[in-house]
Amino acid sequence: MRFFFYGTLLDPDVVALVLGRRLPPAAFVPASLPGHARRRAKGASYPIVVRDPCGEVPGAVVGGMSRRDVARLSAYEGPRYCIASLTVKVAGTLTRVSVFRPLENRFQPVGGSWDLAAWQRRDKRSFMARVSRAFSAHPAYSRR
Repeated sequence: MRFFFYGTLLDPDVVALVLGRRLPPAAFVPASLPGHARRRAKGASYPIVVRDPCGEVPGAVVGGMSRRDVARLSAYEGPRYCIASLTVKVAGTLTRVSVFRPLENRFQPVGGSWDLAAWQRRDKRSFMARVSRAFSAHPAYSRR
């Protein structure tokens, strides 16, 4: 299964924590999600995607996800997200992949775009600590 990552999962350390293994840099194929914008979720440091006919969200397609990987990704994203099939652009070609899309009625985006490098400098350390603590109590992560 192939997924489009557009937020914290673009960070190799976050992916390693979530999947329980490190992916090689080549696993992240640059891509973009047309017709959407990436915004910070209100009250959170991570982003959500929202529909925007003029927007295009940069990210990466990561393939070869096993059922175990998908279960761990789903646990990480939580019940406020659903897996959707959306069209992304990879090297100028449109292709369908899976995306964790927020259930928009449960989120409120805040103004301005979300930036991965800024998040890594400002929020990554505390975010990783919170996620590690949450995983220690989650059944999907106790079966490493």
